[in-house]
Amino acid sequence: MKTIMVIPTYWSRESAVGWQPGDAVYDHPTPLDQEGTLGRALDSLHTLEDKDFSLVVLACSTAPDVEAQAEARVREIVSMHDPPVETYVISHSHLANIHAALNGAGADSLTHVLSLTGYSNIRNMCLYIPYVLGAEAAVLIDDDEFFDDPGFMAKASEFVGTRFMGQTIDGVAGFYVNAKGTYYDDVPSEIHWMTYWDRFGSKREAFDKIIPGEPRLKVTPFAFGGCMVIHRALFRTVPFDPRVTRGEDTDYVLNARMYGFSFFLDNQLYVQHRPPSSHSPTWQRFREDIFRLLYSRAKIQGQTQETNMSLVEAEDFDPYPGEFLKDTLDDKILKTNLILALDYLTDDRVEDAKETIRNIWLANTKAIPEDNPFQAYLEFQRSWTALRKLTTRQLGGEMAQIIQAGRIVRVSEQQAHLAMRAEFMRSNHEDALSQLQGFALFAGLGTQQVQALLRIGERVLFNQGDVVVKDGSRERSLFVILKGKARISLTTQSDEEVVLADVGVGETFGEASLLMHASLPPTVTALEPLEVLTFPLQSLTALVATDSGLAAKLWHRLAQLLSDRLHNSNMRYLTEMREVPDVADDLVKTQPLNDPGEETSSE
Repeated sequence: MKTIMVIPTYWSRESAVGWQPGDAVYDHPTPLDQEGTLGRALDSLHTLEDKDFSLVVLACSTAPDVEAQAEARVREIVSMHDPPVETYVISHSHLANIHAALNGAGADSLTHVLSLTGYSNIRNMCLYIPYVLGAEAAVLIDDDEFFDDPGFMAKASEFVGTRFMGQTIDGVAGFYVNAKGTYYDDVPSEIHWMTYWDRFGSKREAFDKIIPGEPRLKVTPFAFGGCMVIHRALFRTVPFDPRVTRGEDTDYVLNARMYGFSFFLDNQLYVQHRPPSSHSPTWQRFREDIFRLLYSRAKIQGQTQETNMSLVEAEDFDPYPGEFLKDTLDDKILKTNLILALDYLTDDRVEDAKETIRNIWLANTKAIPEDNPFQAYLEFQRSWTALRKLTTRQLGGEMAQIIQAGRIVRVSEQQAHLAMRAEFMRSNHEDALSQLQGFALFAGLGTQQVQALLRIGERVLFNQGDVVVKDGSRERSLFVILKGKARISLTTQSDEEVVLADVGVGETFGEASLLMHASLPPTVTALEPLEVLTFPLQSLTALVATDSGLAAKLWHRLAQLLSDRLHNSNMRYLTEMREVPDVADDLVKTQPLNDPGEETSSE
C-alpha cells in the first residue's frame, strides 16, 4: 500500500516582531528565529521499522510577507535532520504554481479549494498532495509529536482498507500520549470556570470508553488530527470543512459519517504529544470553541435528506463531542462565560472580563451561521470532487511535477544520480550488448541480431517522477529497462489510478502497442532514475522484415511477455475483487459453534 505521511508545520514572524494584525492565528506557530519542534519529529522517524513511505512537510506561514522565509527555514531544518524516507517540502510557492495550473486550465473557480491558511484548509492540502502522488493512504501527523513505537507505520496501514464486522475501515484514528504517560488532556482535573463546560470531563469519558479494552478497533465519534490514517476512498470523497477554524479533526469524523464512512480508533496506534504552552488568553480559546461548536451543531440541524448520504444526530457522537452539539449548548455558553468573567474580575482583569462577556453577545450574533452550513459544505464537497476529477483527467502530470519540485534530494542520492548520468554519457550501445543478451526478451537471439536491434534503439534517461509514457499516448514503441524501476498504471472511468505493474531491469513495457497496433493506454512513471532502450515500431518492423528468424523469435517472445503480464493482471484483479478480509475474527474474542478446541458438556 502506497502511503504518504504529511506533517504541517506553522511558522510566524521573528520573536522580536511577534504577531501582527491580519496574521493567521494558530495555537503555537514557531517564530522564524527559533528551532521549534519539527526537528524532534523528524529525528523520531528513525525509530520506525517500516520506512516504506514518503513524507510531505507542509511549511505554513502566518503572513504572506514571510512565506518565502518560512519555506527556506523548513527546507533547512529538513535537510539538517535528514529524514530516512523520500521527503518533500511543500509551501506557498508550490501552492501558487498549483493555482496557476488551475487558472491555465480555465478552472480559476476551483482555486479556493486549496489554501495554506487555516487549519481545515491545510488539512485539505494534507489530502490533495497524497491524491496527486497516487497514495492509497494518508497518515496525518503534527510537528509537536514524536514516535517511540517502532511499529507505528505497520499499525497505521494494518487495517485501513479492510473490513471490521462488515464495515469498511476507511479512517483509522490513533491517540495522543502525554508526558505523564496517559491519554488524557494534560490539564487539572477540576477547573472552576468549567463547571458547566466540562469539555475535558466529557473527553475523559469518551477516551475511557473507546481507547482501552477489547476489541482493538472500535467505531469512534472523535479523532485526533495529529494521528489520523485516511484511506484514498475516503479522502477522494470527503474534504475537511474550510469554514471550521479549529476542531477540524472531530468535524471531519462528522462529515465522513454523513457520507457513510466510519472512523475506527486503534488502541495500539499512538504518538507522543508534547505541544508548547499556549499563551493566548482563556477567553479567546473559549471563543474559538464557541464558534466551531455552534457551527457544527448548525450543520447537523441543517441537514436535508440527500442521495447516498446519512442523516446524523448529536447523540451519534456521545459522549464527546456529542454533549456539546445539543440544544443545551447555549445554556452552557452563557453560564460558563459568566463564571469566567467573575473569575477575571476577582483578579482585577477587567479587560479580560469584558472580552468574556462579549463572548455571550457573539454566541447569539456573529457565531450563528447566516447560511446553512450543511448546504455550504455540500457545495464545497462538489468543488472538491471537481478538482479531483480535473486533476486526474487533465492536470495530474503537471500537478505531480509541481510537487516533485519540492522534493528534498539527499546528498548520497544526488551523488548516485550524478554518477548514473555520467555513466550514461560515457557509455554507448555496445556497452549494453552483454546486458541485453541476459534479458528474457533477447533470449535465443544471436549476437548479430542483438547488435542489429541495438543499432535501431535509442537510450533515454529519465529522472525520478518523470512520466515516460502518458495515458492514451499515440506513441508506439517498445521500451526495455536498462536501469531503475517504473510503474505502469491506468486511469479508470471513475478517475482512479490502478497500478498494473512495477517493472525493473530487464523488463519491458509497450508490447501491446506493437502487437495490437493500438495506442499505448497506460501511464508509465519513473519510480527512480530510469534508463531505457526504446525501439520505435516503424524501425522495428523494417528490421524484422529483413530477418525472418529474428521476426519469429522476437514476436514470439513479445507475445509470451504480454501473455504473462495479462495473466498477472488478471490474478491481481481477481484477488482485489474478492471479499475484502474482515479483521473482526482476529480482534474479537469469539469462537465458532462446535469449535473442536472448545470443551462441551454432556448431560
